[in-house]
Amino acid sequence: MMLTDYLQRALRRVAPKRFYCEDALITTHNHLFVDDPSFLKAYGRGVEAAQGLDRHNRWRINVALWLAGRCAEIEGDFVECGVNFGITSSAIMERFAWDKVGKRFWLIDSFAGLDKKQLTEKEKGTDFTQGFLKAKKTGFYTVDVEACRRNFSQWKNAIVLQGWVPQCLDQVTSEKIAFLHLDMNSSMPEIAALKYFFGKLARGAFVLLDDYGYSGGGALHHEWNNAANQMGIDILSLPTGQGLIHFPKGR
Repeated sequence: MMLTDYLQRALRRVAPKRFYCEDALITTHNHLFVDDPSFLKAYGRGVEAAQGLDRHNRWRINVALWLAGRCAEIEGDFVECGVNFGITSSAIMERFAWDKVGKRFWLIDSFAGLDKKQLTEKEKGTDFTQGFLKAKKTGFYTVDVEACRRNFSQWKNAIVLQGWVPQCLDQVTSEKIAFLHLDMNSSMPEIAALKYFFGKLARGAFVLLDDYGYSGGGALHHEWNNAANQMGIDILSLPTGQGLIHFPKGR
């Protein structure tokens, strides 16, 4: 058991309200959002999408919900590359009553796990990546695209697209993108997705990287930093392990 796992379990028992201790994040800073009814409903819908499996990543989901709220107010559609069961996107659509938002949400995944051909040599050698290569066998990744489509059938304008990134991205017909969530656990397709959508990002758009600063993901972090320097963008590293890019003037 990792030390952070032990500490998180111990703190939940000793002081479950004082400490936030999930997803490798331990803090005593204000986290009252965990008891907010609207958050609980959205988070619960994400857990439902994962067939009842709680990943214990409430702060990570809260970040996505806050960003989605800002992006719902600007021009452009939503895109998620690396949907898996649809935890984050289901929470977003539940929180904002997606049928009333008037935007399309493109939900893209291979539903086949990682593609070894898309991994850098550094990524192949990390425990972080090796764990995700086994994720289909452990059930962490779903391979059932039809189950995913059933999950999202609750909402209009939720489009589940099965395919490899970036090859399938030409099927996304939106002219403007307000929110882009990248969670493919490997740098090449994530960076390729940002480059593909770069010119379509609306004024005020946000890009959320799920694993930019995540523990063990140093190779992915390195590749993203190189890409950011080349593209002239800044990535804010969040204590949740996520990375955040803002385009106040669009592209």
